[in-house]
Amino acid sequence: MNSRERVMVAVARQPPDRVPADYKADSQVNRRMFEHFGVGDLDALQDCLQTDIRRVEPRYVGPPDKVLEDGVAEDYWGIRSKLVRTAAGEEQMFVKSALWDARTVGDFEKHAWPWPDIFDYGVLAEQCRRYPERAILFEGSDLFTRPCILRGMENVLLDMVERPELFHYLLEKFTAFYCEELTRALEATRGGFQLYCEWSDFGTQQGLIMSVPMWREFVAPYLRRLIDVCHGGGVKFMLHSCGAVRQLIPDFVALGVDILDPIQARARGMDPAGLKRDFGRMISFHGGVDIQSTLPFGSPEDVRREVADRVRTVGAGGGYILAPTHEIQPDAPVENIVAMYDVSLRGGPSS
Repeated sequence: MNSRERVMVAVARQPPDRVPADYKADSQVNRRMFEHFGVGDLDALQDCLQTDIRRVEPRYVGPPDKVLEDGVAEDYWGIRSKLVRTAAGEEQMFVKSALWDARTVGDFEKHAWPWPDIFDYGVLAEQCRRYPERAILFEGSDLFTRPCILRGMENVLLDMVERPELFHYLLEKFTAFYCEELTRALEATRGGFQLYCEWSDFGTQQGLIMSVPMWREFVAPYLRRLIDVCHGGGVKFMLHSCGAVRQLIPDFVALGVDILDPIQARARGMDPAGLKRDFGRMISFHGGVDIQSTLPFGSPEDVRREVADRVRTVGAGGGYILAPTHEIQPDAPVENIVAMYDVSLRGGPSS
């Protein structure tokens, strides 16, 4: 099988020739991996790792981020962040935005809401043509976590109880944007990508951020709209949610989610083999290789052992794409990342 066939067979929960793999990492990690393999770009690196998925993205043509006081930047949503130094490198830390203090719909209406005109989707077709044998993924939407960053997580959760009209106004703005963006991407590529990923986080390490009934009332209707656009274009829908989201998996299935990412293996109830046993006939999985402990603190042999276990259990009979439990962070040693992508661990002949 070529990579596209391998991924799509696996997503259909049929056995591929070997478990497909995907790579996504922090930019600082990418630079170290470029140096290790002596390559100069992400495509070449992924060729070295023999991964099966490639990502495409539109070109941003909107105004540059605003630079505010004390090095704070504000993006097109109005989200504000500041670059801070950490033990492993540098990271963007989100800070208070203008909408944190909003208390009425009128306050929300004064905000400068973006529209997909800030991106050029015409470049996507050429990007897709670069990868005729790879599975192509378009991603970037976020119907819950990004609104929480813009509004403030505490405010969003309070809005759901005390000011639901504010929550619905906020989610409507994000959902309308991303449904239109996805529609434009599908039209520009004539269905040239096979996978679409929405990024939200509904869980903590120990449980859900909100109750299941609240999720069904406040989040599910907006997510369904995006899934319907995706499936209308003949594309498989991947939902990203970190944390302990086991309770929501039946709802994900009912909404039409095809693939669940990233399978945070150390969160409560998220044992990958158990999820495969209980839900593997209904949904496929992407992720499962632990970035909290195994990749940063284990040995290369520990990493190989975990990958082999994921392939043997979650990958049995299809329905699994090998990937990390989030994008790989700067605390992961290069030798462990290389061990994770040892193609001999994926089953089947190497290619």
